[in-house]
Amino acid sequence: MTNTLALAARLRAMPDESIVRVLRERTIRRAGVSDFFDLADALLDRDSVQRALSGLDRTRLAVLVTLGRASTPLDASQVAAALSGAAATPGIDVDAAQEALDAVSGLILAHPDSGAFSAYEAVTAQLAAWPGLGLPSPDALLAEPAPPALAAVPDTERRFTDRLAAERAFDAVTAVSELIAELFREGARELQKGGLALPASKRIAGALAVDVSVVPTVFSVASRAGLVALEDAVWLPTEAATDWQHSPTADRWRALAAAWQDALPDDLRRILSGRSRAAWGESLREYVAWLYPAGRELAEERVAAYTRDAEWLGVTAHQAPSTAGCALVEDGPDAAADTVRELFPAEVDKVYLQHDLTIVAPGPLEPAIDGRLRGMADVESRALASTFRVSAATIDRAITAGETAESIHAFLAEISLTGVPQPLDYLVRDAAERYGRVRVRSLGDDGRMRSAVVSSDATLLTTIQVDQSLSALGLVRAAEDRLESRFARDVVFWAISDARYPVAAEDADGNVEALRRQRVAHPRAVERADQEAALVARLREADDTADESTGEQWLTRQLDLAIRGRQLVVVEVTMPDGRVVDYLLEPTGVGGGRLRGRDRAADIERTLPLSSVTGLRPAD
Repeated sequence: MTNTLALAARLRAMPDESIVRVLRERTIRRAGVSDFFDLADALLDRDSVQRALSGLDRTRLAVLVTLGRASTPLDASQVAAALSGAAATPGIDVDAAQEALDAVSGLILAHPDSGAFSAYEAVTAQLAAWPGLGLPSPDALLAEPAPPALAAVPDTERRFTDRLAAERAFDAVTAVSELIAELFREGARELQKGGLALPASKRIAGALAVDVSVVPTVFSVASRAGLVALEDAVWLPTEAATDWQHSPTADRWRALAAAWQDALPDDLRRILSGRSRAAWGESLREYVAWLYPAGRELAEERVAAYTRDAEWLGVTAHQAPSTAGCALVEDGPDAAADTVRELFPAEVDKVYLQHDLTIVAPGPLEPAIDGRLRGMADVESRALASTFRVSAATIDRAITAGETAESIHAFLAEISLTGVPQPLDYLVRDAAERYGRVRVRSLGDDGRMRSAVVSSDATLLTTIQVDQSLSALGLVRAAEDRLESRFARDVVFWAISDARYPVAAEDADGNVEALRRQRVAHPRAVERADQEAALVARLREADDTADESTGEQWLTRQLDLAIRGRQLVVVEVTMPDGRVVDYLLEPTGVGGGRLRGRDRAADIERTLPLSSVTGLRPAD
């Protein structure tokens, strides 16, 4: 076992980036931390130690128990030998022991010493106090075996599991695709306390044809895959979303599944990969509760969140891994995508155009066709067979985005199994002829009015001017063929377009300009003050060893700490003849430039000049 004095010396010798990493992984009280002794005290504080222990699995806890019971530091082979017969860690090997030792040492729960390790006294004391907290005793941590191995899913059930999982996987891809399309149409604002407002949740649930309770899961999966993100507290698609939408369905599922797997914490990844062919239900939760005896609730919450998403993605079905799910955790996303591709329905590239201006797709459309068709028609129903509806507004939307009557007609004729019905042909040509009867142009930023709405149809302009849905634009009649607004061209254009008038935007030369409304998020790292690095910089500045007085202060603080804790220390003293002598002392006081203490070897009181003390270390 070792103490605060040894930890302070260790911290002082550690690279700054290593201390920063520790501070990011440990929760400590920061008030009053002005030097490395204070930091050592904070790291060994009872509450801080308990928080760190709560995040450890049983193997790491067992290693700390073993170190705490040893009279001398232990290396990995000694720890493995001591634990291999314990019920909680049967057959642990040297590599696993070394990994656990490195982990607890990195968290400042164990002290390294030339390849061997000791547990800090505060850590051992806290583990000993666990029964009073309703947690397993050190003996129980070693003696309680893991729950029975999970039963494998029978092959006879796997076909049904795969069928259901494939349906869910396909539905998940569809839902994420619909989410992206809906957010391109209109973003969703995030509440300050987190989550979407109920109206936004209901709107998105309607667009996705799912229950409102499913919406957070869809956002979770999509944001994890980098397809949607927050920008200025509004959820929007990212630039990657467009490429994703134009990929084959199996590849889109691969991206979602890979993101799910990549986000798994290392410990949970190991658990699931070791149980890739067994049910992930109650028995998995029992195992996690055993594995994290002091952090059970947090561990179960993590498992619940990831297994929920796995169920929705079709990695599992009824908590049993699908063949694709097994391939995902065992061999990776590519192998999983190859498996699921065979179970997905074939994509089609032809549709039925009907006289009632609807378009029926007899199966899932190829992504490129689906994306372009959405630009000129609204989705009415979405399933394996989808229905779209064309209207004057949707054709206006397509032309605004750059289509023409000829390009629309050619595209529809190419994908149609029934030709282009006459009503649809008339609608396209009529909308194209009407388009641009009203135009919006910029007036510049010099005057109060920033845009103009012009048309040769004075009656139409009057209708737009008195339209209550456009009153916020503050349209003012500047001439018989012209209205003006204080808002920018694009704002006015989209408002008039939403009101379903045949409006076009003009560029600076008076030519019609295609506008796209799609707004994307540009995720960026959240910039925050690096409090950990700033704290380390302050500690290092206070401990500037280039100044001689600082070295004396360091020695004094070491001695003060040893006196308070009545700790034995080895004091290195340089004698007048140049010899260095070690004294095993229990310091009793420092003052007047002298150190007083009892020499345990000679059993006498000694007084030593501080100027002759060249080193101090904890007694073994």
